[in-house]
Amino acid sequence: MKINPAPLHLAQVAVTSLIVALSIAVLGTSAHTLDVFNKQQTSNPWWLPLWPQHFDVGGTKALVGTSTTVLIFSSVFLAVSLVPFFNIANKHTMRALLGLGTTLPTMLLTLVTVIYVHIQNKGSPELDTIQTWTCKYKNSQSLQQLDDLDVMGNENFGSLCREGQFALYGTLTVFLLLSASMGLTIVTWMADKWVSRQARKEVEMANQQS
Repeated sequence: MKINPAPLHLAQVAVTSLIVALSIAVLGTSAHTLDVFNKQQTSNPWWLPLWPQHFDVGGTKALVGTSTTVLIFSSVFLAVSLVPFFNIANKHTMRALLGLGTTLPTMLLTLVTVIYVHIQNKGSPELDTIQTWTCKYKNSQSLQQLDDLDVMGNENFGSLCREGQFALYGTLTVFLLLSASMGLTIVTWMADKWVSRQARKEVEMANQQS
């Protein structure tokens, strides 16, 4: 049976590229929401300056850290896979170990992060996350005297709410892509080993016939 592992290699690179792109998007949105909160929490009445303890931003920080970690690990795999200097395409076991080493830890990390953020969003009514607060009050009306001050209103709560939701579900999508990448890593390694074994058998048979 003839097996061509080249399409599997290409699929693995394509999936990893998607992971990198989506991780950049998650990092950008989660970092932006956290930055807005940090800049406005002490001055914007909509962020309750007198009650900073009302907000739990641990989930947003976790999304930032997780997306950064995934971006670094996946970029390392892409660089080693695509740069000819490493010649990893012909080192099947090393390629598989690199693939597992970069996908398994980040897959577990994204899963834990998604669960953690979801629990926070559904947590105690006495606390809010950036996502729950902005989604709750995105359609509320500002006081007339605050309308002329951009940093004193809630006009950006709608976009912050959507960014928070994207960061969470984007991380969930990254987890699914990492799971697919890990499966591809195993299948690709098996295909590479099969092709190498068949090639050795053909060489042995040719030597015996000669």
